[in-house]
Amino acid sequence: MEKRICLVIGVVLAVAALAATASTGEACEIVVSGDLNDKPATRGPELEKADIAIGNFLLFTIRNPAAGFTVAERERIIYLRLTEIISNERVDPGNFKLTDVRGKPTICVGKYRLITVYPNDAEAAGRSSEELAQQWLASLRTNLPEVAPCASAGAPVTYAVGVGGVLLFRLRDLNGFATLRQRGAVVESRLVDVVSKDGMLPITVQPIAEEHAVYVGQQRIVTATKKDAKLAKMKSPEELAQAWADNLTKALPIVKAGLPSISQ
Repeated sequence: MEKRICLVIGVVLAVAALAATASTGEACEIVVSGDLNDKPATRGPELEKADIAIGNFLLFTIRNPAAGFTVAERERIIYLRLTEIISNERVDPGNFKLTDVRGKPTICVGKYRLITVYPNDAEAAGRSSEELAQQWLASLRTNLPEVAPCASAGAPVTYAVGVGGVLLFRLRDLNGFATLRQRGAVVESRLVDVVSKDGMLPITVQPIAEEHAVYVGQQRIVTATKKDAKLAKMKSPEELAQAWADNLTKALPIVKAGLPSISQ
């Protein structure tokens, strides 16, 4: 399922904030496709599981039917709700909450209900319902702002670094360049160079003074500065660089597979 969505920054909240939200959230007022009479049309065979993702950002995984809905129907409903949410709500980490709906943990964004965690969801994941809800909530808070429209996230100006149509990470600090576009062009040129080579080199994070750089093999790709980290709401440049490295580890094999002629 292709998505055409403006990409913006993501942020990570403290674990304590997650727990506090879980105990104080109020019920969501707006429910899109909320009952059996509102089942969306689905195509193709029944799914064993559905990875709920936008671009290369995985939000969470549905592994079983629930409340009278198949996996495919649940997947379709969640995407319908995500469309409503990112069109009408601020996708800010503080706007996410965990509440109780008919005795089951439910994730809301603003006034919109997104997903309820059912006992069979928890059983399939080998966790309690509360633990799984917290896991999904943390993932959504981190990843959904990365793929939400700019207006809904209210983010500062950033540059989306990508190769082959795959978003890899976002730059926020000029870091000595005249514009973010110039800095991004340099980073993307380095990425194209490493992707064009045979094999996959190790991706590491190494300190440089008070900052941290991401390397692919011996090639420095990008340096996470203090300002990058501050604007990304990360604790440190090291944490941000590690997040960028993790994205590259997951995404570069996809980029290489999708760009067989990149070296030509």
